[in-house]
Amino acid sequence: MDISSVFKAFSQTAHLKPQVQRQLSAIYLTLLSTLGTCLFGYYLAYSFPFLRDYFIPLVIGVMAMTIAIFFIPATLGNLSKRRVLLWTNGLAMGMLIQPAILPIMYSRDADLVYMAVGLAAALFASFSVATMVSSRSQTIYAIGSASMALSGLLWLGLLSWFYPSLALFSINLMVGIAVSCLYVVVHTHEVLELAQRGERLDPVTHAMLFFSDFVSLFLRLLRLLSTDRRRQEANEREGRRGGSKYERRQFRPTESAFRSCKSEL
Repeated sequence: MDISSVFKAFSQTAHLKPQVQRQLSAIYLTLLSTLGTCLFGYYLAYSFPFLRDYFIPLVIGVMAMTIAIFFIPATLGNLSKRRVLLWTNGLAMGMLIQPAILPIMYSRDADLVYMAVGLAAALFASFSVATMVSSRSQTIYAIGSASMALSGLLWLGLLSWFYPSLALFSINLMVGIAVSCLYVVVHTHEVLELAQRGERLDPVTHAMLFFSDFVSLFLRLLRLLSTDRRRQEANEREGRRGGSKYERRQFRPTESAFRSCKSEL
């Protein structure tokens, strides 16, 4: 059984029409191509370090391209233009996140980056497929949970600002990961609702929303994994330090006894 047959089985379970499947394929192919341009932007900033000095122009460019994608009419004539804007947005986003990933890639924790990418892809695919096969009431419940989790995330961020602690920071990250996953559910449900009503889906707008969900999920997972790795290393250093002190205390009487025996001889 290949991937296409698995997706076909899920589509039949969710009662998706062939037209809806084609529109979903266009959205996810646009998403994959945008992720590819983001990866190219990362390696471009890695190969040319002077691009890191243009952080503020890149942020302004990303905001301007996002606004342009929303304001340019989603017609077939503007599809190529808006798609190029989305790819350029992904390229600039890859340059922006490169400074956050580079210290981890240069350290011994480079495996965390690949782990975060794999976990983000698995979570994104799992929640997308779960939304396709679930009922409408379950999806509405997930949307309500997303709004509640978002408000909790805002309160946790405000609380950690006034009372900084590692526990609040970890909880904030985990709630942020849950919010990112629930927003994948929200956007997938929105796409399915529009498609099942017979409306034409805009692959650029929905791919951009999915792209922002994936990047947010990846960055939060990377921060959580790197924080947990630093905590484990700190505990190991404390353990080695405590063990060496204990060994020195145990070794001193033996050394003094050896010296006394040597003096008697």
